Amino acid sequence: MGAARLVGLTVLVCIWFHKVAAQNLIKNPRDQKTEHTLLINEINADSPGEDTSEFVELYHTSGRTAHLDGYYLVFYNGNGNQAYKVLNLQGKVTNSQGFFLIGSSSVNPAMVIPKNTIQNGPDAVALYYGKGNYKEGMSVTSDGLVDALVHKIKKTDRADTLVSILTPDRDAFLEDSTFRTLDESIERCRGANSQWIFQVAMPSPGKDNHCILTSQLNASTVLISEVHAVSSSEEFEYIELQGPHSTIVRDIVLVLIDGRTKDIYLTMDIYGKTSLDGLLLVGPAQSQTPVDLPFPQNTSSPVLRDGANAIALYRGNSSNFILGKALPVTGLVDAFVYTSNEGPDPELLETLTPGRPAYEKKWHQLGDVSMSQCNCCSVTRDSLSYVLSSPTPGKFNDCPSKRFSQTISFCLHVADCQEWLLKSEEILMTLVQALDRSCSCGISVAYFKDSKAVCQDLGLVFTTLLTARSEDQLSSLLLAFKTFLESPRVLSFDGRNITAETSCFKDINEPELPPEIPEGTQEPSTQVAKLLISEINPDNPGGREDTEYVELFYTGRTRFDLQGYWLVLYNGKNSLAYRVLDLSGHHTNELGYFLVGSSAVSPAPMIRLPSNTIQNGADAVALYYSNTTFYKVNMAVTAEGLVDAVVYTSRMSEKADQLIKVLVPGQSILYENDSHSTEDESLSRCNSLSAKLQSSFQVTVMTPLGENSCSNSSALLPSNSAILINELCLLNSTAPYCFIELKGKPGASLKGHSLVFFSEKEGKMYASIPLWGTFGVTGLFVFTPDRGPKHDEMKLTFKDISAASEGYSAIAVYTTNLIPGDMKATSENLVDALVYTCGPSTGGGHLDFLGPSYHVPCKDDRPVSLSRCSCCNGSAELQFAVSDPTPGLQNSCPQNSFAVDLNLCFLTPNCSMWTLNHKRMLKSMGKLLLNSLEENCSCGISESYLQASFQGWEIALFVVGSLLLALLLVGLAFYFIRRHPPNYTNIEMNDRREIAADF
Repeated sequence: MGAARLVGLTVLVCIWFHKVAAQNLIKNPRDQKTEHTLLINEINADSPGEDTSEFVELYHTSGRTAHLDGYYLVFYNGNGNQAYKVLNLQGKVTNSQGFFLIGSSSVNPAMVIPKNTIQNGPDAVALYYGKGNYKEGMSVTSDGLVDALVHKIKKTDRADTLVSILTPDRDAFLEDSTFRTLDESIERCRGANSQWIFQVAMPSPGKDNHCILTSQLNASTVLISEVHAVSSSEEFEYIELQGPHSTIVRDIVLVLIDGRTKDIYLTMDIYGKTSLDGLLLVGPAQSQTPVDLPFPQNTSSPVLRDGANAIALYRGNSSNFILGKALPVTGLVDAFVYTSNEGPDPELLETLTPGRPAYEKKWHQLGDVSMSQCNCCSVTRDSLSYVLSSPTPGKFNDCPSKRFSQTISFCLHVADCQEWLLKSEEILMTLVQALDRSCSCGISVAYFKDSKAVCQDLGLVFTTLLTARSEDQLSSLLLAFKTFLESPRVLSFDGRNITAETSCFKDINEPELPPEIPEGTQEPSTQVAKLLISEINPDNPGGREDTEYVELFYTGRTRFDLQGYWLVLYNGKNSLAYRVLDLSGHHTNELGYFLVGSSAVSPAPMIRLPSNTIQNGADAVALYYSNTTFYKVNMAVTAEGLVDAVVYTSRMSEKADQLIKVLVPGQSILYENDSHSTEDESLSRCNSLSAKLQSSFQVTVMTPLGENSCSNSSALLPSNSAILINELCLLNSTAPYCFIELKGKPGASLKGHSLVFFSEKEGKMYASIPLWGTFGVTGLFVFTPDRGPKHDEMKLTFKDISAASEGYSAIAVYTTNLIPGDMKATSENLVDALVYTCGPSTGGGHLDFLGPSYHVPCKDDRPVSLSRCSCCNGSAELQFAVSDPTPGLQNSCPQNSFAVDLNLCFLTPNCSMWTLNHKRMLKSMGKLLLNSLEENCSCGISESYLQASFQGWEIALFVVGSLLLALLLVGLAFYFIRRHPPNYTNIEMNDRREIAADF
């Protein structure tokens, strides 16, 4: 029974492999560096009463609409550690701000769950991604885990198993019901060290978390949070303080100071209790908005004066302060100095806010606005942390958010760049002041985050994150910044005038090579290093689609900062962006490569994408650079800020005319021909370093984060020094050539070579051109009658040369400039040659040794070309095909995707001749077929368009033989199984069955 066991083992192995193949191939997203992440942002598991306000809020860190396909939200019971609720998020999307809310109907969620669904704890909520079998009743698992929170409502509760599997580095979080007398939630925030933390807060379903860091608030009694100064006594003025929630405040004095005289003009003791949100409002006693503490009676209104003023908080009581006197130097807790028209006393500034300027409020330009603290709560005595915003008395301040943000950068042309690296804050302050004077938009330093400066090329590149309070405000500020730096602007730094402009790169916004016929150049040009799309793999074999990627390459071949660059993926059906990646904050590796791709790509991409993200085509990948333009999903295709682009398809029937028109005008779509290899392949940059040029790419094997495998491609040259004839265009048998196109390595010199023209008559030369100059960035060199190269030593111009009127002609490239007038065709010093004819002929005669000959239909006046379609393959018998002219572009060659099977039956009475020399007969029959087709259609068909497959009988014989061999092996196996002596116990147990089987 050994063979039977072997068969059984084989079946088990097949089943095991099938199951393994069906497993989720996506690694734990917590171990991946993704461009954006879906997170559990806020949970309210225990609301007062009947739990009618519970929710789980998810947030996509892109801050934009994101599809949630493949995600699962699982709720675990800490008693038994099993899932009690599983939500499949397939087909769901976040809102335009990146939020997705799941909860009771009272919180207006995107996905409603029954009240009292989320258990109070000790329990857990976990977010998964992948193809795992997530279902109710399953045991807790970390497979596919993206994010998790283990929570409880009692300090004594324990959930050791949930913690060890879901959050091994974080204990169960306590939702402290004593935090607020009303409801509270657990919110995710950035801690003091920029790490994610959870804390108890006021619920904010579907909105930004408040993220007032309680630990920092507890370190201070109260701080100045918001100042609303008014110009009329009829308006509501107030000062809002902030501290720990529901906390008694005492022994604090509010002091108002005249900024010009430094004299105190009002003092009042601060006492009372902060609100549930930690706020305490000070204002007029008689006002529509209730205040926690009124201004002193008999004070003039408005209390906050016009001009330069200061507000300070001191420890102590008001009896320690004397009106009209100077400030004490001790006991200061917080201070804020502001002005509406004139500067305050410098000594006052140095006392209250050392090293900081006064905050400038525009009274008349922005309407009713407050001065709001937006760096709560570790920053004190700093006017740079305030912004102008809408008044929010008794509520959290209306501050700029990173959810509405855009990275911007500009260049300062400085000679001593290293010295300026230490002046980032001074640079930002000067920029903001100049920008606000230009736009009058009320912008301040607090709108900018994460500033950094680096030395690069022509000066210092300053990069910062511009935040805003809304999408509209962000668009307005970006437009203001773009207008501000439309032309170089002089900024003043401590009396030194420094020029600022958008970029430190000379070529960053210069147009690349236009989509016209590229020409050779006389001298090699110095190529400025730039970032380009290097390789794209949008379509994987089968249905897995998990090795897709886009590779970028910095031609300087060194580590390169991607600040300001964007990668946008476009859908060819609607010409809208379906994926937008902000590359700011990333950089290439040390060799200049940067990889964006799926989880299964190896080496690992710097930015990971979910499987099946990059569409197969007809679509496009575009690389942009901009300090001001905001690229987003669903935007229409644009050329603004375009650096490079590739428009491609995996199906020739698919078109993307609008993408072509905008991104690569005048060019053809690239076809990722899957016949190039039985394995996966990609579109690789091989032919040039020119941006936005489709002919720079060709199909090769995959090489992520490595040199493109151009040596195996059909469009590379066999050696660095080779010059090949790539395309010959003819009008008719007597007219001049349309053009001749040569191909070589970009930048390679043509000097020392000659282009020679031969006729069939004795194989003699009738014209020659000495070559000079270099190949352009496309690797092509095009001769035309009107744009032929000019040279003093040139005896004959190109427009003087005509094709031979009859018989065969040839053009050849030789590695010599010494071409005698009576030269005959020879193989000495020959580099490449092309033999052709415009009429029927029996053979090339004296030109046969130059290579195979090609027939060109020259009867009509329309131009036709002989295009090289089998470059660099010396074994290819035919290397040219008749095609439409494509000067300076990728040759138009026959494609397998347009192939049609022609099944022909030859009525030959005697087939014995086929067995004698069937290859010669096949070639003869192929030529006969082509001649017949050409006589009827005059369509320029040649042998390159025909791939004979007359060996059907050989294939059939192989198949039949294989089947017979398989049947023989099966019969032998069955024979040995039946004749193998079974062991004794089997004979005893199975004798009746064996007898019946033998019978």
